[in-house]
Amino acid sequence: MRWSSQVAVLIMVALAAATGGTLSPTAHAQDATPASEQAAGTRDTGTFRELASGSIEVLAPGTANLGFGRVTLAPDASVAFDPNNSSAVLVYIATGTVKFNVDAEMTVSRGGSTATPTPAEPESVAANTEFTLHEGDSAMFPPAIAGEARNDGHKEAVAWIVTVANVTGAAATPTP
Repeated sequence: MRWSSQVAVLIMVALAAATGGTLSPTAHAQDATPASEQAAGTRDTGTFRELASGSIEVLAPGTANLGFGRVTLAPDASVAFDPNNSSAVLVYIATGTVKFNVDAEMTVSRGGSTATPTPAEPESVAANTEFTLHEGDSAMFPPAIAGEARNDGHKEAVAWIVTVANVTGAAATPTP
């Protein structure tokens, strides 16, 4: 897996944790198609909707929870990351733009456009430096980072996220 893909997984985990998403060891199906518009007079600053999740054995004897979901951020909304969350998050911006500022070095992958259909090489972003992801961009956020994501735009921003959280790791058994 490319480093930029790993960075995007980490970002998604942080966003899911910051918006109240939980990772569950059982799989879930989506209940219904989410409404496309808010009811008149209500303000939704940001939501996370878990679309699927499950557990997988990785690098036995450990187990990881995987989650897939959608984060929406209303205009002028922001979400703080939980520095105690041990999940990695991969974020892909589906619509809109989202500004980030985190206390860790990041790698960002820029999506291709009609003028440049092949994505450019991943770019590094220094810790505590604000960066913006646009539609088609992705990044992987490491676990246990502090920072925030914010929508400074005039329309809702939507991101697809994948979360990975290591939940168990049995001690190695010595060979007799």
